Amino acid sequence: MRLIMAEVFNSWQGEGGSVEGSAFGRRQIFVRFAGCDLHCEWCDSKQYIDASRVSRWRYEVEPFTGKFEYRPNPASLEDVVDAILRLDTGDIHSISYTGGEPTLQVKALKALMERMKHLGFDNFLETHGGLPGLIKEIAPLTDYASVDIKDETAKAVDDWRNLVLREVKSIRVLREAGAKVYAKLVVTSETKVENVRWYAELLKGLAPLAIQPREPIEIGQERLMELYREAAGVMGRKNVGLSFQVHKYLTVL
Repeated sequence: MRLIMAEVFNSWQGEGGSVEGSAFGRRQIFVRFAGCDLHCEWCDSKQYIDASRVSRWRYEVEPFTGKFEYRPNPASLEDVVDAILRLDTGDIHSISYTGGEPTLQVKALKALMERMKHLGFDNFLETHGGLPGLIKEIAPLTDYASVDIKDETAKAVDDWRNLVLREVKSIRVLREAGAKVYAKLVVTSETKVENVRWYAELLKGLAPLAIQPREPIEIGQERLMELYREAAGVMGRKNVGLSFQVHKYLTVL
């Protein structure tokens, strides 16, 4: 089994805030897959979007040392497992599979998730959720999941509304399989209130929503509060929270 990898490292989960299903503030080992089928305007991993150009991957030698070793792509499943186990500090909440978009390599992802479950780890999936058919293949192995709701301002695809519907379908698939799931929405000063209302209507009774300002933060507090209030008015006051990329403030990956 071969994987096109970007990196493996040990850090804190810095997103998700306090909503149910989030692993915010927990120690995780992050497994970043290369390759994505979307092109979000604010993507912070653009160097990994085109998997064919990611000729090598790196793994952290020791947590928080900033020291990495490199290996060529594609990676073997055994090499990735070995890199993960080297970083197990005994306080790991779960293994986070991120990207890129990990479900694009669903067969390899499934094999890796199966291996980590067998070794006693929980699986945390970070996904754009646009591929519910692939999500279904790994849903039974997923303990926690963060599924993006790509706002119109992300400019991820032309037909962004259809993408949102597929993302909500993925959330439903994961919930039905027993995973603890939350939706994450990155907002900007250009995010429309009526769009947030629509997302909230789709998510009501299905999953909580973490609203995350695009960073560096340019949205004003008044506007952010307006978007939050709109979502909470539809979903219920306990089903919406704020998320920030706190790991960046801690200056860690």
